[in-house]
Amino acid sequence: MRSTSRRALALAIVGTTVAVAAGVALATPPSGETPTPLARGALVAPANVNTRVMGGRVKISTQGAIDAMMVQLTLAPGGTGGWHSHAGPLITIVTQGTLTIIDARCKRHEIQAGQAVISNGSTHKDENLGSTPVTFNVTFLIPHQVARPPVDQQTPAGCTA
Repeated sequence: MRSTSRRALALAIVGTTVAVAAGVALATPPSGETPTPLARGALVAPANVNTRVMGGRVKISTQGAIDAMMVQLTLAPGGTGGWHSHAGPLITIVTQGTLTIIDARCKRHEIQAGQAVISNGSTHKDENLGSTPVTFNVTFLIPHQVARPPVDQQTPAGCTA
C-alpha cells in the first residue's frame, strides 16, 4: 500500500512538473516590461453601482472576495507584455506614449497618452511600437486569492502579430 501511494505521488509530481514546463514553453513571455505595484486592497463590501453621470451611465457589480489592484507599467521601445489574460476586468490609462493592444482576433488597438480603455481581461498582447517608453497605469478587479494579475497565454491560432 505504501509503495503504491509513493508511486502515485511520484507520478503526480512528474506529471505536474511536465505540465508546468510545457505551459511555460508555450507561453509568450514579456520583454522590456517593468511593472511597479502601486496599491492593493480588498473591497470591504460587494459593489453595486448603477448611476447616471453627466453624458452617460456607470454600472459596476461585484460578488465574492474581490481586490482592487493598481500597477504602473513601463514598456521599453520594442517591448511587449507577451500574450496573456487577466483574472478579472481592468481599466488601462496610458500616461506616456502610444500603447498598442492586440486582441485575440489579432486586431490592433492604439491607445495614446491621455486615453483609457476598459476590458474584461480576455487574451491580448501589449506592445510598444514606438521609439520612446510607453507608461500606463492599470487598475484590476481580481479575486482575492490571485497573487499576479496576468496569466500567460499562447499566441491565438492564425495570429502573427
